[in-house]
Amino acid sequence: MYEEYWKLKSRPFKNTPDPGFFYHSVQHDEALMKLSYAVNENMGGAMLTGAYGCGKTLLSRVLVEQIKSTAIPVTCIAQPDMLPLDLLRTLARAISDAEISAQRSDLLADALLEVIEKGLVENRRDGKQSVIIIDEAHMIDNQSALEMTRLLLNFQDADGFMLTLLLIGHPELAKRVTALKQLAQRIPITCDLDHFTREDSMGYIQSRLRVAGLEKDPFTEDALDLVHTNSGGIPRRINTMCDVSLALGAAQQVTNIDANLVKEAVKKFGAN
Repeated sequence: MYEEYWKLKSRPFKNTPDPGFFYHSVQHDEALMKLSYAVNENMGGAMLTGAYGCGKTLLSRVLVEQIKSTAIPVTCIAQPDMLPLDLLRTLARAISDAEISAQRSDLLADALLEVIEKGLVENRRDGKQSVIIIDEAHMIDNQSALEMTRLLLNFQDADGFMLTLLLIGHPELAKRVTALKQLAQRIPITCDLDHFTREDSMGYIQSRLRVAGLEKDPFTEDALDLVHTNSGGIPRRINTMCDVSLALGAAQQVTNIDANLVKEAVKKFGAN
């Protein structure tokens, strides 16, 4: 839409988890290091939490890119009202090609665990570490379903855990895991993403513009301050505000984007 006007290779502020736009803030790099350590050192389990829109899913995609040469990562998206059998079915389908009934009444926990174990064994025989990533894990509000994830860490052989389990979700996930002491003890690595500082918000915007091919930042200092303040330092909201500002700036054929234009763009596009 506005790429030609700003001489961009791509839209820099799309709200999609593209690893090419990963911003190496201190907290994001630290979280990535800890999750990589959990996988590479066969630690069993790890958990990543963070506020809505802080880049958890993107970070997990970057992790997948890093480990895919030595591991087989599969990502499952948790759903509200998941019961234990629903969770096991989702995991079994992700890690195995076996046909599994869509009818809950046809499912047995033991049978699903056998399917999962068979998939883990096959991956191990191929010399690959299995990594199961459960994204949006805070959606698992059934305590028994969340407790079921602990059973996955019972799959071990002489070399250690047969998989690495990564739970990703909002901060309430940490509270739910902590309440399940046996599960919490199996999650030795934890990390949390917070809102950006002003400096990180500035660096984030400039980094994404550079990746998209724009060398000169069109946002003025007051515009950057406004974006940070009004977004609360949340990357997803920063993306939305910057995206609509670039669109309006192109429509008005301006050279720089100031705070007044950002305000106008947010109002016109309803990007609050």
